[in-house]
Amino acid sequence: MNRQLANSHDFLSQLSAHLNLGDLRLARNETAVARAEYAKAFELASKQRLDSRHASNLTQYATATAYAGLAKAKLGDAAQAFALLDEATRYASDDAKTWNLFSSAMAALGRDAKATSAARNAVAIAEKQPDRLDLDIYRYTLATTLGDDAEAERLMASVIADLESDAFGGIRLAIERKESFRSYQSPQGDEVTYLSLLHNARLRLGALYENHGDIDNARALYRAVLKDRSDDALALAAFARLSRSEADFAVAFDANPFSLDLISTYQRYLETNHPQLPEFGQLGANVRRALQMLARGDGREAIALAKTFPGNDAMAAIAAQGEQAMKTPAASWLRGDVDHATPTPAELRALLAHELTPDERRALDRVTLSAIASFEASTATAPQGQTIFEKGTIGDVKIRFSEPVAFAGTFAPDTPLRLTFRIIGAANDALLVEPLKLEAAR
Repeated sequence: MNRQLANSHDFLSQLSAHLNLGDLRLARNETAVARAEYAKAFELASKQRLDSRHASNLTQYATATAYAGLAKAKLGDAAQAFALLDEATRYASDDAKTWNLFSSAMAALGRDAKATSAARNAVAIAEKQPDRLDLDIYRYTLATTLGDDAEAERLMASVIADLESDAFGGIRLAIERKESFRSYQSPQGDEVTYLSLLHNARLRLGALYENHGDIDNARALYRAVLKDRSDDALALAAFARLSRSEADFAVAFDANPFSLDLISTYQRYLETNHPQLPEFGQLGANVRRALQMLARGDGREAIALAKTFPGNDAMAAIAAQGEQAMKTPAASWLRGDVDHATPTPAELRALLAHELTPDERRALDRVTLSAIASFEASTATAPQGQTIFEKGTIGDVKIRFSEPVAFAGTFAPDTPLRLTFRIIGAANDALLVEPLKLEAAR
């Protein structure tokens, strides 16, 4: 899109580039940058309105006015958007594209009834004209305004069936020759328009099938999207949502680490799953790591990520959760009035992020703790009648000793054992503990 801005200087190329960049930024939850792109689109459309009016070109004037209304809708200005689009339809009441832009703008503003009405007008006009690609565009728009109902599903399926028919064989051949895979919300040219429409229709119908419980057909459509474009963020997020697989989540986060829907889905997954903490590296892994640490009560990495991406709404949202997690009250046994306590995994997890006060530090040095733990097998050879352990977990909280420790008795790895201990400190994502006694769990 930036290359298009640099190389193509006609009105529609410049306008579509800014609209597409705005949509891309919005998909990454970069709202401020997205609004700047939509504002540029509005400026372009406003200038074109003036130029067309001075030239007495009412067709161009109506088109520019409709696009100005769409840009205003994306900026959230409902009153001005409606006024502009109402004016455009007065000048071009028989133009399907103008009604389609009206529908898209109303959908962006959440005015579903107006969006559907305008989309039906576009379809009715286009049905009397010979261009099948345009008709499929308008039928697609109508389907998106209808919500999650049977008519939407039938319309979207018919759009895909038509696009996959022999009528569009020539366009598909041209796409294959150019190895094209681009997909935009505001495309230019038949080939990119065809590909974008087919791509988005498959995603929409897949979501409808998924909502209706038809998971096999939903997966088939998401798979078709990924066959044409293997890094499509929405399709990859859908696969992760359906599979609840850490590997699928990893690929989805690499495609778009800033998707609030994906972040919310992953956080629900972490409520019942405890995957291995990713290493620092690519951004997608860093976001997953921050979310996993947040699930353990440690918001420091979420806060640090937000500082790296100050204009990103998704990172701001998880940073707010991180700040809240850091305010979690300390465990009652840190008040200094007990000598022995049985901490919960949640209380131990909170210690990984909690900044101890001097009084709490003195209480922690004094209190003896007891909890059910399990340990990893050690590579060290233990003397007869002893067992050597070095690290393990209490619930989902990692613990380790400063060095391998030999305990009296024979204990199997990965079995529940009662550990009596003191906490020395925290290192990375684990608590450093001093073991006092290990015995079979009762």
